[in-house]
Amino acid sequence: MDPFTRKLFEISTQLDSGNCSELIFLCKDFISQQSCIGKKDTDIFILLQQMCCIDENDTRLIEELLFYLGRNDLLLQHFQLTASAMIERLKNPAMEQISPYRCLLYKLGNVITNSKLGEIKRNCTQIIPKARVEKVKSLLDVFIELEKKYVISEDNVDYLEQMSHYLKDEEFDALISEYQIRKAAADSDLISTDDVRKSSTHKTEKTKGEKLPPNPQGQPDNFPGCHSPLHVNMVYSMENKIHGICLVISNLNFSKARRNHGQQRFNDRKGTEKDEESLHIIFSKLGFKVHIKKNLEGEEILQTINLFKEPSKHENSDCFICCVLSHGDRGIIYGTDGKSVLIRNLTFSFCSSQCSTLIGKPKLFFIQACQGKEHQQLVSLQTDACKTSDGSNISEDLIPGEPDFLLGMATTLHCVSYRDPNHGSWYIQSLCKHLDESYKSQEDIISTLTKVNHELSQKRVDTLSATQMPQPWTTLTRKLVFN
Repeated sequence: MDPFTRKLFEISTQLDSGNCSELIFLCKDFISQQSCIGKKDTDIFILLQQMCCIDENDTRLIEELLFYLGRNDLLLQHFQLTASAMIERLKNPAMEQISPYRCLLYKLGNVITNSKLGEIKRNCTQIIPKARVEKVKSLLDVFIELEKKYVISEDNVDYLEQMSHYLKDEEFDALISEYQIRKAAADSDLISTDDVRKSSTHKTEKTKGEKLPPNPQGQPDNFPGCHSPLHVNMVYSMENKIHGICLVISNLNFSKARRNHGQQRFNDRKGTEKDEESLHIIFSKLGFKVHIKKNLEGEEILQTINLFKEPSKHENSDCFICCVLSHGDRGIIYGTDGKSVLIRNLTFSFCSSQCSTLIGKPKLFFIQACQGKEHQQLVSLQTDACKTSDGSNISEDLIPGEPDFLLGMATTLHCVSYRDPNHGSWYIQSLCKHLDESYKSQEDIISTLTKVNHELSQKRVDTLSATQMPQPWTTLTRKLVFN
């Protein structure tokens, strides 16, 4: 066990038994609730590591979590940080890891007594199924159910206002009012700023003499985490009318590959046309110029990538997106001739040394391809895995070790992904649906991918005890919201 993992384990053993559910709630914007079922504190920390939210060189999130949990003793013991030092740090909005909205809900959850919780549950039965209401143990559980139904969100706390009316709790009402005031101020900043990138160095300061709501956790009255305004420097600039290029590589016809020895199992990818259409519709709607390249051989894929990595193509772009629909195996995708292409060769082509005009801009890659051997093929479903004699070592370093990359994989390494010949692949169809919903609700891309993960985790293959679990890899440094 490496020293950092050992430290996480030590911290988890020192947390109170009741801290785990609170920890999961505070991490809801980083890891899916589904993946947290039955997990212990240590497991949550490991999940945060896997999602690139914490590592030995960046412990800000775990420090913030301990601060909000009121475990200042662990902050001092493991990170040599005092509560006052955290307060000073969080006065800079750029240092915040947990959103003001998530923090608002957490604080509201600690305001309500068990007697009032019963009243809230009775008032929620029209929205939350009775069976779910009966399982609710805290107000945080209620919030989770309301978020699932899209009743509350970062941009909509109307239902919380309704709660405050019948609860008649001054502290509850004050917290909501404070959040709305700061949210309105942040939205005003967004509207009045001609160039969002100019505000990246902007610091929002507390108004002199401004009184913050009382804090039920016993923290100093001026602790900033739940009261800091939303800030534009944590959101990527998407200011151009055309946000950038969306390149779609879609391979259907693998007849050439089937002529190769040992590659007779490369079936044509029926259904990829549905994915092409869905991607074209959604990314055009999101403000991208979509280029679809069909049936590319291995070398043609690399040539296409080299063409689109030219810096001149991205001078006036906010973002770059590349979607690949093909057969695949661990760490690779295949051309229609059966030649393999390393996924890292696609992503690394757009790193700062290769494409200077994309520095500081998000670069998104979505790969619909299996990353392992196929399951037994069903009549109604096909997989994008192909048995191959290619035994080359495949690097698992799929994205560059630098900021602003996101790689959305249809499945985890070693596993298959499913495609319906009549309706398209599970992953791409779910991705397009949730991107459309997120565009309407102004949710960020990580929240969108979490919903994709949740949807696919619920799907099952008939006659097989199997499902499909997508896997995002990210070094994004800000929220990405398509507008």
